[in-house]
Amino acid sequence: MRAIALGLSCNNACVFCAQGELSVQRPGRPEVRLADVKPNEVVAFVGGEPTLDEELPALVQGAHDRGARRIIVQTNGRRLAYRAYARVLREASDRLSLDVSLHGSSVAMHDYHTQTPGSFQQTALGVRHARAEGIEVGITTVVTRSNYRHLVEIVQVARGIGAKAIKFVPAQRFGRAERSSDRIIAPVELVEPYLTRALREAARFGLGWVVGDRASAPMAREGFAGLGEVELPAATGAGSSETARGSRMRLPVIAQFQTVDQGAV
Repeated sequence: MRAIALGLSCNNACVFCAQGELSVQRPGRPEVRLADVKPNEVVAFVGGEPTLDEELPALVQGAHDRGARRIIVQTNGRRLAYRAYARVLREASDRLSLDVSLHGSSVAMHDYHTQTPGSFQQTALGVRHARAEGIEVGITTVVTRSNYRHLVEIVQVARGIGAKAIKFVPAQRFGRAERSSDRIIAPVELVEPYLTRALREAARFGLGWVVGDRASAPMAREGFAGLGEVELPAATGAGSSETARGSRMRLPVIAQFQTVDQGAV
């Protein structure tokens, strides 16, 4: 998969964000090189929040024209609450899919995680609009102390709004979560029974799922960009779009759940 970062700006302020305050330290967008896209590649546009970049539809179309087999936009889905924007993205490529972050089964739960009032309703509506436009959607949920008991309900919400698959990843002691890890990080041994039930629920509904190195089917993993993984070209100056050739900053990959009962699903 080729991940293309469109900067770190975001309209959510998630309590577990691995990028922390880097959006302040590194404003602007790095150089985007669609010329590097090869035919039959999977291309993911990541952030920050890629839909804040006004060039995203043109970039999606550019990746399409370069022969990308699948184009993923990793997003909180809020801008797609405007149906016209969902249509613009769909018109850019019929190979587009969305990796949408949803961190709660209710307004209060999700909006607590994003620290953005109204984000649950906008994300849910955005997914519905994307599906109405024929765009495939997967849901990524970061598992925390505040939502791990509700993973089954999150699966039910994901199915209800039209998602095709769901991915669970644990919050990690990095970025914003490092400051208050005791109330954000959920011990894996507590999460495991709830996660197992959630995967059974996903299987019952026919939803694909991804957890760590396991997936319901090989193709299920391909619909996700990989929350917590960012490669950002090192800018030569604040706000600069120029890059130092070969110089990259890589944020740690979020640790994956590995303890789910192998026979549980």
